[in-house]
Amino acid sequence: MDLEVDENQQKQVHKDEDTQKELNAPISDPTGVDKKDEEFFEIVSGLVKDGKINLYQPSTLLNKPVYEKLSEDAQGKIDLKAINLLAALRQIMDLSEAGFSDSYQIQNQVEAFRHTKRRAEEESGDVFII
Repeated sequence: MDLEVDENQQKQVHKDEDTQKELNAPISDPTGVDKKDEEFFEIVSGLVKDGKINLYQPSTLLNKPVYEKLSEDAQGKIDLKAINLLAALRQIMDLSEAGFSDSYQIQNQVEAFRHTKRRAEEESGDVFII
């Protein structure tokens, strides 16, 4: 397989930068955003904007009095979940800031975030500040 020929074929297909930008944009949901997810996102983004949640400091997500009562094993699990939740939250905030608040992608990520948080709190109590 000739690599140079393959690159030229690819450039021919994707040579228009505006078309490529449009193809890479998340698809918007014409039915709108679920109210539950929209309200949840408003609360979380408000906490981020107010500085109560630092997107690079998992401890800012924790409800300290509840967290400190957990066993060391449970705290370790919550620490890992907090790291994963913040990674998801950074992606959600990036999409929102890029103007894709009504996309399927952000809706799915907000819903997954909400469910992950709920499952963790079913096991460990109200361990997150959200």
